[in-house]
Amino acid sequence: MGEEQLVTLQPGQRCNKWTITKKLGAGAFGAVYLCTHGNLTAALKTEPLNANPPLLAMEAQVLQDLHGIKEGKHFTKCHDIGRDTQMDPSGKSVTFNYIVMALVGKSLDKLIEERPGRRFTPGTAIGISVQMVNAIRALNEIGYLHRDLKPANAAIGRADENELDVLYLLDFGMARKFKREDGSLRRPRQASNFRGSPRYAAISAHINREYSRKDDLESWFYMLVEIYRGSLPWGNVGDMNMIGEYKKKRLPSMDLETRKAAVKSLIDGCPQEFGQVLKHIDSLKFYTRPDYKWIMKILKDYLTNNRIPERPYDWEQGGGGGGRAPPPPSGGAVDSFFR
Repeated sequence: MGEEQLVTLQPGQRCNKWTITKKLGAGAFGAVYLCTHGNLTAALKTEPLNANPPLLAMEAQVLQDLHGIKEGKHFTKCHDIGRDTQMDPSGKSVTFNYIVMALVGKSLDKLIEERPGRRFTPGTAIGISVQMVNAIRALNEIGYLHRDLKPANAAIGRADENELDVLYLLDFGMARKFKREDGSLRRPRQASNFRGSPRYAAISAHINREYSRKDDLESWFYMLVEIYRGSLPWGNVGDMNMIGEYKKKRLPSMDLETRKAAVKSLIDGCPQEFGQVLKHIDSLKFYTRPDYKWIMKILKDYLTNNRIPERPYDWEQGGGGGGRAPPPPSGGAVDSFFR
């Protein structure tokens, strides 16, 4: 973050026209505050002036490009973006960037912590994951890759807006434009720095390969398995390189037994449809458009065919009591991957 430090804003302090109410959280790149302007309450996110890479400018650009699209319900509204100068405790003047966005509800990582076994019931896990595929499709269709998909970057709507059943995709600071203005795809770079969170990052991130649409879906799939099953094979591994080795064991370049063991550790105990979806994702190439519609359909059909209700979601009134899905055939998900 360089020498420039981000000033801490206090309740009652003004950031241009926005009045700070309280601090909501902080991270390596800045902080988030609850703020008000007239009757409007919103979230104000800050970052240092010399942030490298500058995340808020990309976030604002993505939200602006998403505004008004058909699937816009999955994305927050950007109310304001700007720059302000405040005094730090030592009396030094500090200038910083900020963005103001509409408020959303709890993030998926907070919701999953409230659940027994850190997993949702099947209807919720699959239903909310289908919404996320729809959001990823919308983002990819306007030419962006997210590159940091994880439960903390997805949230539900607010109860007072009657949006507890709506999934929001958040945090586009790591996004990258992969389409040119004429709709053609940019050529991949020879090498790309790691982007994302090791736990959910695609194999491409671990081998410094340019991200593509396939990789957003691979990160999504790891989330799906975790919220459905309650764990990932590398869930307790802290070393980024070791996590990458776990994932790479299912690559076609590995021997069949190694691949089978890797796939089994990832999706054993999941519906066989998960194996089919993973097979599709792993088969994609850099320029290939994923079949988002098929992924959503096969998962919805699983719920329908097994009479598993999607709603109410676990956090809604009356939710969380749907029980588990019928046990999948032994090895069914793994077999469907290699079929």
